[in-house]
Amino acid sequence: MNWWQQRMQWRRLFNAATSMCCPIKRGCSALLLTFSAATQASLLEAYTDPTAPLAGKLWSTQSQQFVSLESVLDTLPLGSWLLLGETHENMDHHQLQANIIKYLADRARLGNVGLEMAHSEQQALLDRAQSGELAIAPEQLAWQPGWPWEWYEAPVTAALESAKRVIAGDLTRDEKLQAFRAEDLKISASPDYEEFMLELLFESHCQQMPKSQLGNMMNVQYARDKAMLDAMAANTASDAINLFLAGTVHARDDLGIPYWQPEFNPTTLLMIAAQTSLEPLDYYPDSYTETPAADYLLFTPSYKYESGCN
Repeated sequence: MNWWQQRMQWRRLFNAATSMCCPIKRGCSALLLTFSAATQASLLEAYTDPTAPLAGKLWSTQSQQFVSLESVLDTLPLGSWLLLGETHENMDHHQLQANIIKYLADRARLGNVGLEMAHSEQQALLDRAQSGELAIAPEQLAWQPGWPWEWYEAPVTAALESAKRVIAGDLTRDEKLQAFRAEDLKISASPDYEEFMLELLFESHCQQMPKSQLGNMMNVQYARDKAMLDAMAANTASDAINLFLAGTVHARDDLGIPYWQPEFNPTTLLMIAAQTSLEPLDYYPDSYTETPAADYLLFTPSYKYESGCN
């Protein structure tokens, strides 16, 4: 059996075990207990990669050592938020999100799950899907084509089946446009933040966007961060662990949601596709500050991203 077949075998075992569990509020199948030891040991077992030695490992930027993902999930304080930063097109990241949701749900520790990928006008549809009134399907949820359903079906389904509530965290298109056009929007950010973010936006738009519009784009970024932060603050389950799924930049301590209200203090975890380097520090995101961009870096198998720039 080659490494890819072994990886898929572990993934099938984990998914089979966790899918046997009904949502918390409806009770779980006793058969899950048969697999409890396997699932506890296999959260990252399916994500090793012989071409990327750090794949399947979790690095603590605070303790500067590798730690168990299960131990982190098991010791997060009740009422806290775990902010999971993804690369949108990486399917490994979405399956990991689903597995983390199931892991917490199986242990009756899952609270609310927030989504960058759903905007406020979809909240009523998410609520109806959770109640069983609507099917969990893209057309029923008015799922936006910019967030391909085949990417997000696994984590969104897991959340709708198991979370106390699924929270739509993003702005609508009209609200984003309003933020883009706002002339009086004041962002309380440091000059270093602004300089770094403007350069990041310029690069992320393939150096094609006029620099005169980058300030408007930064306004949108801020408005979206603030909307997600407000959604989290208003929907914290105090008796469980709350999760928020967002892109890497939104999840960063130095650039994203946590930057605007440091006292909110979510635990931040960035999922990063590993390459050949064995040194975790080689994967630290570039920043304007020496403080690490997140509490944890979770290394997933090597992945070749399309730049989108010609």
